[in-house]
Amino acid sequence: MRIVTPITLSNNQSQPTPANFQQLIQTTIQYPNGVRFWSPTDGWLYAWLENISNGTATIWVKIPSFIPANGTYQLYMIQDSTLPMDGVYWGEAPQLSPTYGEYDNGNEIFPYYQRFGGLSSLPPNWSSVSGTGLTFASTYIEIEANQTTDGWYGIYLNPIPSSLASTTTVWEFYGNIYNTAQTNNYAGTMQTSVFNANYGYTFAGGYNPDIIHFVNANNQFYSTNYADTNNNKIYTMQMSSATSLQMLVNYTQIYSTTSATPVTLSYFQFGTSNGLPNYGIANPIYVYWLRTRAYPPNGVMPTASFGASQYSGELITVTVP
Repeated sequence: MRIVTPITLSNNQSQPTPANFQQLIQTTIQYPNGVRFWSPTDGWLYAWLENISNGTATIWVKIPSFIPANGTYQLYMIQDSTLPMDGVYWGEAPQLSPTYGEYDNGNEIFPYYQRFGGLSSLPPNWSSVSGTGLTFASTYIEIEANQTTDGWYGIYLNPIPSSLASTTTVWEFYGNIYNTAQTNNYAGTMQTSVFNANYGYTFAGGYNPDIIHFVNANNQFYSTNYADTNNNKIYTMQMSSATSLQMLVNYTQIYSTTSATPVTLSYFQFGTSNGLPNYGIANPIYVYWLRTRAYPPNGVMPTASFGASQYSGELITVTVP
């Protein structure tokens, strides 16, 4: 069985999307292995299945052309029961495959993409701070403070690709920065500036009480009043402008400020902190994969409208390879 569904992406903002834009599409699919996307403008499109939850698939599609301001972009979702997942034009998050990473094509979709499962050492351009404990597991890396002295520990990416040293890049990772086994301490951090705990933006959890915090360039804490749990989730840090920072968990905003200190992204850090004697021993941070994507116009993702699906045996009004 073959199903062809037209999709119209509508950019309702006064500025275009950048080229090679990562478009979010959420929909039900009947044949999870046999999905492909095709555009009359750009041909076959790379796509990556993030997950399927409650019957709805979360998919990221790379759009090579920009979507004009107040304009549209046409593409088609093709489902074919006879097609296998190829890991090229249709792939999936590494933990979804029967063999870890078998069909992961994240490098084709996202400007920077790194999976951390199955490693025996840190990837290229990643380094660890002295005193950091690292556990390389089959699907994730565990990062923890391996000493009881006060300080910051973790791993960091340096240099980051020059094309990503922009305040409009979205940084996201799938994992967990909280562990219920211990409380009253820092958990994990994402820092996006020079490698210094007192300068930059930090994602921290497990700090008394057990909530997520924002740390600004002056090392001032701002509570988001977000109660975290042990379940894996997607953490997002994005700068919409040089002075506006948003943090999200599972795509839900938990913090926003318009008075952030401007930064030039030079490091990207995952880490923990041992704040003895003030904060106890830090929880570990678990990272499965890290990706970047383009910031949508004014922070608003173009909407996806689905037309009527046509099935094999019916008259197909568009010719798709």
